[in-house]
Amino acid sequence: MSANFFDEDDLLRIRRRSLLRLAAGGLALPGLPLAGNSLIGSALAAAVPDRTFRITMVLGRGESDNEYGFKDYLARRGLKVDYTIRNTGGDTAKLPGIIEEIKDTRPDLIYSWGTPQTRGLIGPFDQPDPRKYVTDIPVVFTFVAAPVDAKIVPDLARSGRNVTGTIHIAPIAVQLNTIQAYRPIKRLGVVYNPQERNSVLTIEGLRAETALRGLELIEEPVPLNDRGEPISAAVPDAIARAAQRGAEMLYIGPDTFIAFHNRSVVAAEALRLHLPTFSVTELIVRTDKAMLALASSAYGIGRFTAFKAAQILLDGVKPAEIPVETLKRFSVIINMATVRSLEYYPPIGLLNFAEIIES
Repeated sequence: MSANFFDEDDLLRIRRRSLLRLAAGGLALPGLPLAGNSLIGSALAAAVPDRTFRITMVLGRGESDNEYGFKDYLARRGLKVDYTIRNTGGDTAKLPGIIEEIKDTRPDLIYSWGTPQTRGLIGPFDQPDPRKYVTDIPVVFTFVAAPVDAKIVPDLARSGRNVTGTIHIAPIAVQLNTIQAYRPIKRLGVVYNPQERNSVLTIEGLRAETALRGLELIEEPVPLNDRGEPISAAVPDAIARAAQRGAEMLYIGPDTFIAFHNRSVVAAEALRLHLPTFSVTELIVRTDKAMLALASSAYGIGRFTAFKAAQILLDGVKPAEIPVETLKRFSVIINMATVRSLEYYPPIGLLNFAEIIES
């Protein structure tokens, strides 16, 4: 878990002349005190029932630091948990079968990763059809960037339904501040899956924010096949088109198809084209040599999601009454091997508080 976190309000004030004034902070979850990197406090000492809870995890790309953080937190709380893992592999056509199994087995809680999985499990809030969706078993979600716009919850403060969860990305304005703090640009490229609602909503937000700043947004939706699915083989060409149109940096948003299923291709092709990359999640920078990220720790987000799960399982709080939240601090992560390959160096002030990856 990175210790190089700083508040959103701090990041909003980033300017090249004031980078040295920014202070690094620690990760603190709401309602829980911080001691080093360990979450402690009276909440951890609460009585734990002598029973085994059953949690079904519905994933879109297999287990990762999110799930490890989730499991670790509950284990440290002393909960005995029997996990059932179901992975769609990004194919939401598998969800009806998973939903049928969940209705038959009735776990104590469902953990859902990503917008497609979560929306497919519980349905939109204005059409909560119990015949098609899970509407009477608690659900906690993670890695959902815009739960209101995706119609997963009508309000972040109170969902009013069987779901709560965590948001993992910084506001778009803060993201663009980070990009401009690294190096001012005039044209931002983005390749995205036009069939993923989360991505479409992000594009809409980028359009509005770049227009306010006088930046050009170069959009390249990935072509679809006859079944209306994005074509993985078309991703390199889409990145090349963005570069040819003058993109000075490639934006990698909270897009499951781009940032997870095709992250190695995206990072490698951008590097081949000498195109710097900015990601709103950390994995592609840590493992695939994207250049820059502004992200919450995936492990920390997993733990935060588990904190909400514990409220449901141990404290008896209804998901409808638990707010959907994001961590209040984010980490700037820079892959210096990629920086050197691109010869695209950040200002010294940014290096003073960024987390540096040397691989």
